Amino acid sequence: MKKIILFVILPLLSLSCAYDSDDKIKVEQHIPENYESTETTFTTQEDIVYFTGSSECTGNGIYSFDEDKVLGDLTIPSDLPEEFDLSSLLPPVGNQGRQGSCVSWAITYYLKSFQERIESGLPYSADRLMSPAYTYNQLSQGICEETALQSTLEILKQKGAVSIESFPYLDYSCNIQPTESQNIEAESNKITDYEYLSGENMVLEMKTLISNQTPIIISAFLDSEFGIVDEYGLTAYREHTVDYSVQGGCHAMLVIGYSDEFNAFKVVNSWGEDWGDDGYIWIDYLAFDNVIDSNSDFRVISTAIVAYDLEQ
Repeated sequence: MKKIILFVILPLLSLSCAYDSDDKIKVEQHIPENYESTETTFTTQEDIVYFTGSSECTGNGIYSFDEDKVLGDLTIPSDLPEEFDLSSLLPPVGNQGRQGSCVSWAITYYLKSFQERIESGLPYSADRLMSPAYTYNQLSQGICEETALQSTLEILKQKGAVSIESFPYLDYSCNIQPTESQNIEAESNKITDYEYLSGENMVLEMKTLISNQTPIIISAFLDSEFGIVDEYGLTAYREHTVDYSVQGGCHAMLVIGYSDEFNAFKVVNSWGEDWGDDGYIWIDYLAFDNVIDSNSDFRVISTAIVAYDLEQ
């Protein structure tokens, strides 16, 4: 019998000044009996069901990007470090629960909270964590299904984001819309713009961006190999022949580190700390090397985007 993870994020009352990976988000089971879930799900080999929710995947390995918004020439340093990790600057790992809100978790919660942390230098608290519900609810309008990266980024560009204290995340509801005062609050938390990675020289571009404190938003196709423990003992997504007939969903996440030792990028997920390596997964460099190689059997990345804070 399949099990479903049923967590809800509540407003955070306090977080320690020195955040580390052991910090917990307060969670509570609170799912109405008449709640109807969406079908954007991924089932692990242990028959545990997690929700996904990115609309970017085509289900055939094709990588796509907006040719009018491509990241320009990026100078690749000759002395890139062998590893780099931004996870100590991220907000606590969260759980999207039973709705297809992964895009808003990757972009609004993780990325925008990170940007505001870098800008202010202040520790995380309930009023400095950006709410995924603010963007997700505006797009879903009560139908808690998948959303698009570009649409979410446009809300951050045009309107901004508000805190999880101001606009709580409820994984059983996506119909609550922001008030005028919340939209005014959001204006101070905008991005200036966003750009797509073309797929050329992608691994080196991503290493350069990460070492410059610029995480990368990705959308990835998930099949049964996603989250398998690898030879290093890591929760990972390694080279294999992808089965696109498997309805594993398309999932948005944030790339926040890399390791040449592990030959992989470190990625934060939105399935809670009990999943993966305390909520993280390592995706093989080959997944990014292969994005425009039509002969590869391991093509899972469907798009990759960087977004810039107003102060950058």
